[in-house]
Amino acid sequence: ELLDTILAEGGSVLVFTQYVTMARLIERHLQARGISSQLLHGGTPVPRREELVDRFQAGEVPVFLLSLKAAGTGLNLTRAGHVIHFDRWWNPAVEEQATD
Repeated sequence: ELLDTILAEGGSVLVFTQYVTMARLIERHLQARGISSQLLHGGTPVPRREELVDRFQAGEVPVFLLSLKAAGTGLNLTRAGHVIHFDRWWNPAVEEQATD
C-alpha cells in the first residue's frame, strides 16, 4: 500500500530488510505487479553495487531493495524520498544509520 502511494506520486523509495531471502521475495512480488526494482545485498560485487547506485540515482528504478547490513556501509542515495524498514532490526541505531 505504501509503495502504491509513493509510486503514484512519482516518488522513489529504499526498502530495507535484514534478510536477503525476504528481499528476493519482495523483488518477485514487485515484478509480478509490474513494479521495477533492484536488489543490493552483501554478496553484490563492488562494480555491480556502483551500477545499482547509479541507476537508482538517475531515476531509472524507483524501488531499491537493500539488505540492512550491506546498505549501512557508506551508500549515499540522495534520490530516495522515502525509506521503508520492512522488518525491524534488533538494534535501532543500525536502522537509523541506514535511514540517514
